[in-house]
Amino acid sequence: MYRPLMQDQGTVDHLAKLGPILYACAAHVIEGSFEKTDICLRQIKRLASIVDGPLQRLSLITADSLARRLLCPIQGFAGALIHPSDYFEQPILQTARCNHAELSPYISTGFVTINRAILEAVEDEKVTVYKIQVVHIIDLSCSTSHPRQWLNLLRDFHGRKGGPPEVRLTVVHDDKDFLATMRRLLSEEAVMLNIPFQFNSVIGRLETLDFCNLHDTLNVKYGEAIAISCSLQMHRLLVVDDNMSYSGIGQLQKMANIARLKQMASSGYSPVSTLSPQCQTPKLLASFLNAIRALKPNIMLVMEQDADHNALLFCDRFVEALNYYAAMFDSFRAVAAGNPRRADERTRVERMILGEEIKNILVCEGVHRHERHERLRQWATHMDRSGFEHVPLSFDAMRKARQNLMSFGLDERNGKVENDCLLLCWGSTHLYSISAWRPHQGSTSGSRDHMDVQPQAIKHLRSL
Repeated sequence: MYRPLMQDQGTVDHLAKLGPILYACAAHVIEGSFEKTDICLRQIKRLASIVDGPLQRLSLITADSLARRLLCPIQGFAGALIHPSDYFEQPILQTARCNHAELSPYISTGFVTINRAILEAVEDEKVTVYKIQVVHIIDLSCSTSHPRQWLNLLRDFHGRKGGPPEVRLTVVHDDKDFLATMRRLLSEEAVMLNIPFQFNSVIGRLETLDFCNLHDTLNVKYGEAIAISCSLQMHRLLVVDDNMSYSGIGQLQKMANIARLKQMASSGYSPVSTLSPQCQTPKLLASFLNAIRALKPNIMLVMEQDADHNALLFCDRFVEALNYYAAMFDSFRAVAAGNPRRADERTRVERMILGEEIKNILVCEGVHRHERHERLRQWATHMDRSGFEHVPLSFDAMRKARQNLMSFGLDERNGKVENDCLLLCWGSTHLYSISAWRPHQGSTSGSRDHMDVQPQAIKHLRSL
């Protein structure tokens, strides 16, 4: 299990006991043993209550997820459980989302990097409408969207040599009140900066958009320079009906899950998943990317969780999620230590944002599992198959990213440049990836799943 970067030896020894118990508990859940699971859950609660810390809080969330998974096969119990998202009031949930964007050095750094890449992509754009450059920014980040990102971009456009363009911003989000607030804030800022500005709102989520009519849905017009930003959402389009729990293959998977988890419980060792990335790009993602490519954007910026949370085997997801979110919670502890007054906000983010991601990864299967995070090399494969080519992030974009990390008390080691993409890390654990793409020059419509030869630029991304 992940070891925190800075802890006293007593705390480290205490945490070392939690890992094996969590693995054992997961094995008992897969076996369907209520008695053994109950013993483990009691031990986890006791150990997690001795000292308050990020990994203790993560252990309690993980234990809650395991208890829910144990009850899932029993229809009466599973149906009686209230899904946490059903009792989160929308204003409180939106507050937690905003807290996440403000507290996380990684989300903030993603916004800074994406904005810089957008500025550079439209800087030399020659296509204008009535001699005025029109830049259409399409924000597909949905629940991750935050007004601060676009307020800063408007200010950057205002300071641009040669003057600002006319800016059109289209935002997809499922909260009408959030969209109204964003419209007001950005419109007021645009008036103050004397920037021609138009705000378009699309109520919905990325996976509910009509990809067959995306041009009209997003109100794209001829002659615009188009920049697309999609942060922490595209993994939701990887959903497939891969729940084989009750099939013969499912029983073999169950046996493999139990064997591996018991081995980890006895050794405390967390092996890296041996599963290969899925070979095919899911139809929903392929349809989306084909529709985006048809818009002919100047650039598309993608920010995603850099993790293997889309494995078919539960034990692979469990091990990967435990290590990934342990690093995430530990990084929040370090950042929040500099501002203890924001402890309540940190707790809200851990429970309502990160905690719900964990539960979806560990409890749900098939079409109900939408937190399907993948590695950058896998996204490179999906993008290339759908007719996109990689655009290197510039030195200036990387410099801005490092400066933003340092403003949170982190250093450049938390931002790694690999093959002209940015990987945001905590210690040796990759947390997020940021990459830039554009349609292949001369690409035709349709997915390219049938092609065996990949461009050289994509091959080196897969080597990550």
